[in-house]
Amino acid sequence: MLVALLLTASPLTLDEVRQASRQNLDAVRAELGVTRAGLDRADARSVIFPQVDLTASISETFAGAQRRFTTAPQLQPDGSLTFVQRPVDIPGFSQGNFQLGLQVSQLLYDGGRWWNQLARTGALEEAAKGQLLEQQASSELEAVRRFYELLRAQLALTVLEGTVKRSADLLERAKGLFEAGRAQKRDVLDAEVNLGNDRIAVIRQRQAIVAAQASLLQWLGQPPRELEAKAPAGFEEPSSNELIDARAMLERARRQRPLLQVLDAQGRGAKLAVELARADYFPRLAASANYNRTAPSAELFVDPTRQHALTLGANLSWDLFSGLATDTQVSRARAQLTELERQQAQALIELEGEIVRASGALAAQLEIATLAAKNRALADESFSAEEQRYAAGATTSLSVRDAQTRALLAQLTQLQTRVDVEIARAALERLAGDRLAVQEKP
Repeated sequence: MLVALLLTASPLTLDEVRQASRQNLDAVRAELGVTRAGLDRADARSVIFPQVDLTASISETFAGAQRRFTTAPQLQPDGSLTFVQRPVDIPGFSQGNFQLGLQVSQLLYDGGRWWNQLARTGALEEAAKGQLLEQQASSELEAVRRFYELLRAQLALTVLEGTVKRSADLLERAKGLFEAGRAQKRDVLDAEVNLGNDRIAVIRQRQAIVAAQASLLQWLGQPPRELEAKAPAGFEEPSSNELIDARAMLERARRQRPLLQVLDAQGRGAKLAVELARADYFPRLAASANYNRTAPSAELFVDPTRQHALTLGANLSWDLFSGLATDTQVSRARAQLTELERQQAQALIELEGEIVRASGALAAQLEIATLAAKNRALADESFSAEEQRYAAGATTSLSVRDAQTRALLAQLTQLQTRVDVEIARAALERLAGDRLAVQEKP
Protein backbone atom coordinates (compact mmCIF):
# COMPACT_ATOMS: atom_id res chain seq x y z
CA MET A 1 0.00 0.00 0.00
CA LEU A 2 2.80 2.41 0.94
CA VAL A 3 4.67 1.60 -2.27
CA ALA A 4 1.58 2.41 -4.31
CA LEU A 5 1.19 5.76 -2.54
CA LEU A 6 4.82 6.65 -3.19
CA LEU A 7 4.43 5.78 -6.84
CA THR A 8 1.46 8.16 -7.16
CA ALA A 9 3.09 11.02 -5.21
CA SER A 10 2.97 14.44 -6.83
CA PRO A 11 6.40 15.92 -7.70
CA LEU A 12 7.64 19.04 -5.91
CA THR A 13 10.64 21.08 -7.06
CA LEU A 14 12.98 23.18 -4.96
CA ASP A 15 11.80 26.40 -6.62
CA GLU A 16 8.20 25.52 -5.76
CA VAL A 17 9.23 24.96 -2.15
CA ARG A 18 10.99 28.33 -2.01
CA GLN A 19 7.90 30.06 -3.38
CA ALA A 20 5.48 28.22 -1.11
CA SER A 21 7.58 29.06 1.95
CA ARG A 22 6.46 32.69 1.55
CA GLN A 23 3.02 31.54 2.72
CA ASN A 24 4.47 30.11 5.90
CA LEU A 25 2.68 31.39 9.02
CA ASP A 26 5.70 33.33 10.28
CA ALA A 27 6.16 34.98 6.87
CA VAL A 28 2.47 35.90 6.72
CA ARG A 29 2.73 37.44 10.18
CA ALA A 30 5.69 39.53 9.05
CA GLU A 31 3.71 40.64 6.00
CA LEU A 32 0.85 41.71 8.25
CA GLY A 33 3.42 43.63 10.29
CA VAL A 34 4.25 45.66 7.16
CA THR A 35 0.54 46.36 6.67
CA ARG A 36 0.18 47.53 10.27
CA ALA A 37 3.26 49.75 9.94
CA GLY A 38 1.76 51.34 6.83
CA LEU A 39 -1.49 52.00 8.69
CA ASP A 40 0.44 53.57 11.56
CA ARG A 41 2.11 55.90 9.09
CA ALA A 42 -1.24 56.84 7.55
CA ASP A 43 -2.59 57.51 11.01
CA ALA A 44 0.38 59.78 11.78
CA ARG A 45 -0.19 61.62 8.51
CA SER A 46 -3.82 62.38 9.40
CA VAL A 47 -2.91 65.26 11.76
CA ILE A 48 -1.44 67.21 8.84
CA PHE A 49 -4.87 67.71 7.29
CA PRO A 50 -7.69 69.88 8.64
CA GLN A 51 -10.18 68.22 10.95
CA VAL A 52 -13.75 68.89 9.71
CA ASP A 53 -16.89 68.14 11.75
CA LEU A 54 -20.42 68.60 10.42
CA THR A 55 -23.49 68.48 12.65
CA ALA A 56 -27.13 68.90 11.65
CA SER A 57 -30.35 68.42 13.58
CA ILE A 58 -34.07 69.02 13.15
CA SER A 59 -36.47 68.77 16.07
CA GLU A 60 -39.99 69.82 17.04
CA THR A 61 -40.97 70.52 20.66
CA PHE A 62 -44.59 70.08 21.80
CA ALA A 63 -45.55 71.52 25.19
CA GLY A 64 -48.96 71.40 26.88
CA ALA A 65 -50.63 74.13 28.99
CA GLN A 66 -48.60 74.84 32.11
CA ARG A 67 -48.91 76.96 35.25
CA ARG A 68 -45.78 78.50 36.65
CA PHE A 69 -45.21 80.74 39.65
CA THR A 70 -43.15 83.82 39.23
CA THR A 71 -41.98 86.51 41.61
CA ALA A 72 -43.32 89.97 40.72
CA PRO A 73 -42.99 93.41 42.43
CA GLN A 74 -46.13 94.91 44.04
CA LEU A 75 -46.57 98.53 45.19
CA GLN A 76 -48.29 98.80 48.57
CA PRO A 77 -50.71 101.64 49.52
CA ASP A 78 -48.10 103.20 51.78
CA GLY A 79 -45.72 103.45 48.82
CA SER A 80 -43.48 100.53 49.82
CA LEU A 81 -42.43 97.92 47.27
CA THR A 82 -42.85 94.24 48.02
CA PHE A 83 -42.46 91.01 46.02
CA VAL A 84 -45.20 88.43 45.79
CA GLN A 85 -45.58 85.05 44.09
CA ARG A 86 -48.14 85.03 41.27
CA PRO A 87 -49.35 82.14 39.16
CA VAL A 88 -48.92 82.45 35.41
CA ASP A 89 -50.80 80.21 33.01
CA ILE A 90 -48.94 79.36 29.80
CA PRO A 91 -50.98 77.88 26.95
CA GLY A 92 -49.71 74.86 25.06
CA PHE A 93 -47.45 75.43 22.10
CA SER A 94 -45.15 73.76 19.53
CA GLN A 95 -41.75 75.05 18.43
CA GLY A 96 -39.32 73.85 15.83
CA ASN A 97 -35.53 73.78 16.10
CA PHE A 98 -33.37 73.70 12.96
CA GLN A 99 -29.60 73.59 13.51
CA LEU A 100 -26.54 73.26 11.26
CA GLY A 101 -22.94 73.45 12.42
CA LEU A 102 -19.62 73.19 10.61
CA GLN A 103 -16.32 73.20 12.50
CA VAL A 104 -12.87 73.24 10.88
CA SER A 105 -9.68 73.02 12.95
CA GLN A 106 -6.08 72.93 11.80
CA LEU A 107 -3.05 72.09 13.88
CA LEU A 108 -0.31 74.64 13.17
CA TYR A 109 2.44 73.71 15.60
CA ASP A 110 2.87 71.11 18.32
CA GLY A 111 6.55 71.30 19.13
CA GLY A 112 7.55 69.12 16.17
CA ARG A 113 5.52 66.12 17.31
CA TRP A 114 3.55 65.50 14.13
CA TRP A 115 6.42 65.63 11.63
CA ASN A 116 8.70 63.62 13.93
CA GLN A 117 5.94 61.05 14.38
CA LEU A 118 5.46 60.88 10.62
CA ALA A 119 9.18 60.37 10.09
CA ARG A 120 9.32 57.78 12.87
CA THR A 121 6.43 55.73 11.47
CA GLY A 122 8.11 55.90 8.06
CA ALA A 123 11.31 54.50 9.55
CA LEU A 124 9.37 51.76 11.33
CA GLU A 125 7.57 50.88 8.10
CA GLU A 126 10.93 50.55 6.37
CA ALA A 127 12.14 48.36 9.22
CA ALA A 128 9.01 46.20 8.93
CA LYS A 129 9.66 45.67 5.22
CA GLY A 130 13.21 44.59 5.97
CA GLN A 131 11.96 42.25 8.68
CA LEU A 132 9.55 40.76 6.15
CA LEU A 133 12.44 39.95 3.83
CA GLU A 134 14.40 38.54 6.75
CA GLN A 135 11.51 36.32 7.83
CA GLN A 136 10.87 35.18 4.28
CA ALA A 137 14.53 34.21 4.02
CA SER A 138 14.36 32.32 7.33
CA SER A 139 11.17 30.53 6.29
CA GLU A 140 12.73 29.69 2.93
CA LEU A 141 15.88 28.30 4.54
CA GLU A 142 13.87 26.01 6.82
CA ALA A 143 11.73 24.89 3.87
CA VAL A 144 14.89 24.15 1.84
CA ARG A 145 16.30 22.12 4.73
CA ARG A 146 13.12 20.05 5.03
CA PHE A 147 13.00 19.61 1.25
CA TYR A 148 16.52 18.17 1.22
CA GLU A 149 15.70 15.95 4.18
CA LEU A 150 12.83 14.51 2.16
CA LEU A 151 15.08 14.12 -0.88
CA ARG A 152 17.72 12.41 1.26
CA ALA A 153 15.10 10.02 2.64
CA GLN A 154 13.91 9.16 -0.88
CA LEU A 155 17.42 8.55 -2.19
CA ALA A 156 18.29 6.54 0.92
CA LEU A 157 15.26 4.35 0.21
CA THR A 158 16.60 3.74 -3.31
CA VAL A 159 19.96 2.75 -1.85
CA LEU A 160 18.36 0.41 0.69
CA GLU A 161 16.16 -1.18 -1.97
CA GLY A 162 19.31 -1.81 -4.02
CA THR A 163 20.84 -3.44 -0.95
CA VAL A 164 17.80 -5.73 -0.68
CA LYS A 165 18.30 -6.78 -4.30
CA ARG A 166 21.99 -7.50 -3.69
CA SER A 167 21.15 -9.44 -0.52
CA ALA A 168 18.62 -11.49 -2.46
CA ASP A 169 21.26 -12.26 -5.11
CA LEU A 170 23.71 -13.28 -2.37
CA LEU A 171 21.08 -15.58 -0.87
CA GLU A 172 20.54 -17.29 -4.22
CA ARG A 173 24.30 -17.57 -4.67
CA ALA A 174 24.71 -19.06 -1.18
CA LYS A 175 22.00 -21.60 -1.90
CA GLY A 176 23.72 -22.53 -5.15
CA LEU A 177 27.12 -22.94 -3.47
CA PHE A 178 25.56 -24.99 -0.66
CA GLU A 179 23.85 -27.32 -3.11
CA ALA A 180 27.20 -27.66 -4.94
CA GLY A 181 28.91 -28.55 -1.66
CA ARG A 182 31.10 -25.44 -1.72
CA ALA A 183 29.42 -23.59 1.18
CA GLN A 184 27.95 -24.40 4.56
CA LYS A 185 24.30 -24.29 5.62
CA ARG A 186 25.24 -21.47 7.99
CA ASP A 187 26.07 -19.25 4.99
CA VAL A 188 22.53 -19.74 3.64
CA LEU A 189 20.97 -18.93 7.01
CA ASP A 190 23.14 -15.84 7.42
CA ALA A 191 22.17 -14.65 3.96
CA GLU A 192 18.47 -15.10 4.79
CA VAL A 193 18.86 -13.12 8.03
CA ASN A 194 20.71 -10.37 6.22
CA LEU A 195 17.98 -10.17 3.61
CA GLY A 196 15.33 -9.91 6.34
CA ASN A 197 17.23 -7.12 8.10
CA ASP A 198 17.60 -5.21 4.84
CA ARG A 199 13.86 -5.49 4.19
CA ILE A 200 13.17 -4.14 7.70
CA ALA A 201 15.45 -1.19 6.95
CA VAL A 202 13.46 -0.49 3.78
CA ILE A 203 10.17 -0.48 5.69
CA ARG A 204 11.57 1.90 8.28
CA GLN A 205 12.93 4.17 5.58
CA ARG A 206 9.52 4.36 3.91
CA GLN A 207 8.08 5.52 7.20
CA ALA A 208 10.88 8.11 7.41
CA ILE A 209 9.75 9.41 4.01
CA VAL A 210 6.18 9.81 5.28
CA ALA A 211 7.47 11.75 8.30
CA ALA A 212 9.64 13.98 6.08
CA GLN A 213 6.67 14.68 3.79
CA ALA A 214 4.50 15.68 6.75
CA SER A 215 7.25 17.90 8.15
CA LEU A 216 7.72 19.77 4.87
CA LEU A 217 4.00 20.24 4.20
CA GLN A 218 3.41 21.37 7.77
CA TRP A 219 6.03 24.11 7.40
CA LEU A 220 4.53 25.19 4.08
CA GLY A 221 1.08 25.37 5.65
CA GLN A 222 -0.37 22.76 3.29
CA PRO A 223 -2.57 19.75 4.10
CA PRO A 224 -0.95 16.30 4.16
CA ARG A 225 -0.58 14.55 0.83
CA GLU A 226 1.80 12.24 -0.96
CA LEU A 227 4.61 14.10 -2.68
CA GLU A 228 8.04 13.47 -4.16
CA ALA A 229 10.95 15.86 -3.89
CA LYS A 230 12.57 16.28 -7.30
CA ALA A 231 16.34 16.60 -7.17
CA PRO A 232 17.57 19.99 -8.46
CA ALA A 233 19.69 20.11 -11.58
CA GLY A 234 23.28 19.13 -10.81
CA PHE A 235 22.48 17.45 -7.50
CA GLU A 236 23.58 14.03 -8.73
CA GLU A 237 26.98 15.45 -9.68
CA PRO A 238 29.75 15.42 -7.06
CA SER A 239 30.23 18.64 -5.09
CA SER A 240 32.96 20.84 -6.50
CA ASN A 241 35.66 21.80 -4.00
CA GLU A 242 35.04 25.53 -4.44
CA LEU A 243 36.86 28.22 -2.52
CA ILE A 244 34.77 29.98 0.14
CA ASP A 245 35.91 33.54 0.85
CA ALA A 246 34.43 34.63 4.19
CA ARG A 247 35.60 38.23 3.74
CA ALA A 248 33.82 38.51 0.39
CA MET A 249 30.67 37.07 1.95
CA LEU A 250 30.85 39.73 4.67
CA GLU A 251 31.07 42.49 2.08
CA ARG A 252 28.09 41.10 0.21
CA ALA A 253 26.11 40.90 3.44
CA ARG A 254 26.84 44.57 4.18
CA ARG A 255 25.50 45.51 0.75
CA GLN A 256 22.54 43.15 0.47
CA ARG A 257 21.37 41.91 3.87
CA PRO A 258 18.06 43.54 4.85
CA LEU A 259 18.97 43.06 8.51
CA LEU A 260 21.38 45.98 8.28
CA GLN A 261 18.65 48.17 6.78
CA VAL A 262 16.33 47.09 9.58
CA LEU A 263 18.86 48.06 12.22
CA ASP A 264 19.45 51.43 10.56
CA ALA A 265 15.71 52.15 10.31
CA GLN A 266 15.14 51.12 13.91
CA GLY A 267 17.96 53.41 15.00
CA ARG A 268 16.40 56.36 13.19
CA GLY A 269 13.05 55.52 14.76
CA ALA A 270 14.58 55.49 18.25
CA LYS A 271 16.22 58.88 17.69
CA LEU A 272 12.93 60.34 16.51
CA ALA A 273 11.25 58.88 19.60
CA VAL A 274 13.51 61.14 21.68
CA GLU A 275 12.38 64.14 19.63
CA LEU A 276 8.77 63.10 20.13
CA ALA A 277 9.24 63.06 23.89
CA ARG A 278 10.86 66.50 23.76
CA ALA A 279 7.85 67.95 21.90
CA ASP A 280 6.01 68.39 25.22
CA TYR A 281 8.47 71.14 26.14
CA PHE A 282 6.94 73.39 23.46
CA PRO A 283 3.50 75.00 23.06
CA ARG A 284 0.70 73.77 20.84
CA LEU A 285 -1.02 76.15 18.41
CA ALA A 286 -4.20 75.42 16.46
CA ALA A 287 -6.61 77.50 14.37
CA SER A 288 -10.35 76.92 14.16
CA ALA A 289 -13.43 78.16 12.30
CA ASN A 290 -17.02 77.50 13.34
CA TYR A 291 -20.18 78.20 11.33
CA ASN A 292 -23.59 77.71 12.97
CA ARG A 293 -27.20 78.24 11.92
CA THR A 294 -30.07 77.90 14.38
CA ALA A 295 -33.71 78.76 13.70
CA PRO A 296 -37.12 77.91 15.16
CA SER A 297 -38.70 77.39 11.73
CA ALA A 298 -37.76 76.17 8.30
CA GLU A 299 -38.60 79.54 6.73
CA LEU A 300 -36.03 81.33 8.87
CA PHE A 301 -33.50 78.50 8.49
CA VAL A 302 -33.38 78.66 4.69
CA ASP A 303 -33.05 82.49 4.66
CA PRO A 304 -29.31 83.00 4.03
CA THR A 305 -29.37 86.50 5.52
CA ARG A 306 -30.50 85.44 8.97
CA GLN A 307 -29.86 83.00 11.80
CA HIS A 308 -26.15 82.35 11.14
CA ALA A 309 -22.93 82.96 13.04
CA LEU A 310 -19.25 82.56 12.04
CA THR A 311 -16.50 82.28 14.64
CA LEU A 312 -12.78 82.36 13.87
CA GLY A 313 -10.20 81.71 16.50
CA ALA A 314 -6.78 80.46 17.49
CA ASN A 315 -5.89 78.35 20.49
CA LEU A 316 -2.50 78.30 22.21
CA SER A 317 -1.81 75.78 24.96
CA TRP A 318 1.46 75.25 26.79
CA ASP A 319 2.13 72.81 29.55
CA LEU A 320 4.62 74.86 31.51
CA PHE A 321 5.15 72.33 34.28
CA SER A 322 4.05 68.69 34.31
CA GLY A 323 5.69 67.49 37.48
CA LEU A 324 8.87 66.53 35.58
CA ALA A 325 6.88 63.94 33.58
CA THR A 326 8.32 65.26 30.30
CA ASP A 327 11.87 64.93 31.63
CA THR A 328 11.12 61.34 32.58
CA GLN A 329 9.75 60.53 29.13
CA VAL A 330 12.79 62.06 27.43
CA SER A 331 15.17 60.13 29.69
CA ARG A 332 13.27 56.90 29.01
CA ALA A 333 13.43 57.47 25.23
CA ARG A 334 17.18 58.15 25.43
CA ALA A 335 17.71 54.98 27.46
CA GLN A 336 15.83 52.98 24.84
CA LEU A 337 17.98 54.59 22.14
CA THR A 338 21.16 53.62 23.97
CA GLU A 339 19.90 50.05 24.42
CA LEU A 340 19.02 49.80 20.72
CA GLU A 341 22.45 51.10 19.69
CA ARG A 342 24.09 48.43 21.84
CA GLN A 343 21.83 45.78 20.33
CA GLN A 344 22.69 46.96 16.82
CA ALA A 345 26.41 46.75 17.52
CA GLN A 346 25.99 43.25 18.97
CA ALA A 347 23.82 42.17 16.02
CA LEU A 348 26.52 43.22 13.58
CA ILE A 349 29.13 41.27 15.54
CA GLU A 350 26.88 38.21 15.62
CA LEU A 351 26.19 38.51 11.90
CA GLU A 352 29.88 38.59 11.09
CA GLY A 353 30.48 35.62 13.38
CA GLU A 354 27.63 33.64 11.77
CA ILE A 355 28.99 34.32 8.29
CA VAL A 356 32.47 33.20 9.31
CA ARG A 357 31.08 30.03 10.88
CA ALA A 358 28.77 29.33 7.91
CA SER A 359 31.63 29.86 5.45
CA GLY A 360 33.81 27.46 7.44
CA ALA A 361 30.95 24.95 7.67
CA LEU A 362 30.40 24.98 3.90
CA ALA A 363 34.12 24.62 3.22
CA ALA A 364 34.27 21.69 5.65
CA GLN A 365 31.22 20.02 4.11
CA LEU A 366 32.71 20.34 0.64
CA GLU A 367 35.90 18.69 1.83
CA ILE A 368 33.96 15.96 3.61
CA ALA A 369 31.91 15.35 0.47
CA THR A 370 35.10 14.84 -1.54
CA LEU A 371 36.41 12.30 0.98
CA ALA A 372 33.01 10.57 1.12
CA ALA A 373 33.02 10.13 -2.66
CA LYS A 374 36.48 8.52 -2.49
CA ASN A 375 35.41 6.26 0.38
CA ARG A 376 32.37 5.10 -1.55
CA ALA A 377 34.48 4.22 -4.59
CA LEU A 378 36.87 2.22 -2.40
CA ALA A 379 34.02 0.50 -0.53
CA ASP A 380 32.31 -0.46 -3.80
CA GLU A 381 35.57 -1.86 -5.14
CA SER A 382 36.10 -3.84 -1.94
CA PHE A 383 32.56 -5.24 -2.07
CA SER A 384 32.95 -6.25 -5.71
CA ALA A 385 36.20 -8.02 -4.90
CA GLU A 386 34.62 -9.91 -1.99
CA GLU A 387 31.72 -10.97 -4.21
CA GLN A 388 34.16 -12.41 -6.73
CA ARG A 389 36.11 -14.23 -4.02
CA TYR A 390 32.90 -15.63 -2.56
CA ALA A 391 31.80 -16.86 -5.99
CA ALA A 392 35.15 -18.61 -6.27
CA GLY A 393 34.73 -20.15 -2.79
CA ALA A 394 37.74 -18.26 -1.40
CA THR A 395 35.86 -16.45 1.41
CA THR A 396 32.75 -16.66 3.60
CA SER A 397 29.38 -14.94 3.39
CA LEU A 398 30.27 -13.07 6.57
CA SER A 399 33.12 -11.30 4.81
CA VAL A 400 30.83 -10.47 1.90
CA ARG A 401 28.24 -9.08 4.32
CA ASP A 402 30.86 -6.93 6.03
CA ALA A 403 31.98 -5.55 2.69
CA GLN A 404 28.35 -4.94 1.68
CA THR A 405 27.67 -3.09 4.96
CA ARG A 406 30.73 -0.90 4.45
CA ALA A 407 29.63 -0.13 0.90
CA LEU A 408 26.11 0.71 2.11
CA LEU A 409 27.38 3.01 4.85
CA ALA A 410 29.75 4.70 2.43
CA GLN A 411 26.93 5.30 -0.06
CA LEU A 412 24.58 6.66 2.63
CA THR A 413 27.37 8.85 4.00
CA GLN A 414 28.06 10.29 0.56
CA LEU A 415 24.34 10.98 0.14
CA GLN A 416 24.13 12.66 3.54
CA THR A 417 27.19 14.81 2.89
CA ARG A 418 25.77 15.87 -0.49
CA VAL A 419 22.61 17.05 1.26
CA ASP A 420 24.66 18.75 3.99
CA VAL A 421 26.56 20.69 1.33
CA GLU A 422 23.36 22.08 -0.18
CA ILE A 423 21.92 22.98 3.24
CA ALA A 424 25.16 24.69 4.26
CA ARG A 425 25.23 26.61 0.96
CA ALA A 426 21.61 27.72 1.44
CA ALA A 427 22.41 28.87 5.00
CA LEU A 428 25.37 30.93 3.77
CA GLU A 429 23.26 32.47 0.99
CA ARG A 430 20.64 33.43 3.56
CA LEU A 431 23.24 35.11 5.79
CA ALA A 432 24.76 37.03 2.87
CA GLY A 433 21.37 38.00 1.44
CA ASP A 434 22.15 36.44 -1.95
CA ARG A 435 18.71 34.87 -2.45
CA LEU A 436 17.02 38.11 -1.35
CA ALA A 437 19.05 40.12 -3.82
CA VAL A 438 17.90 37.80 -6.62
CA GLN A 439 14.25 37.96 -5.55
CA GLU A 440 14.19 41.75 -5.46
CA LYS A 441 15.31 42.14 -9.05
CA PRO A 442 12.45 42.98 -11.44
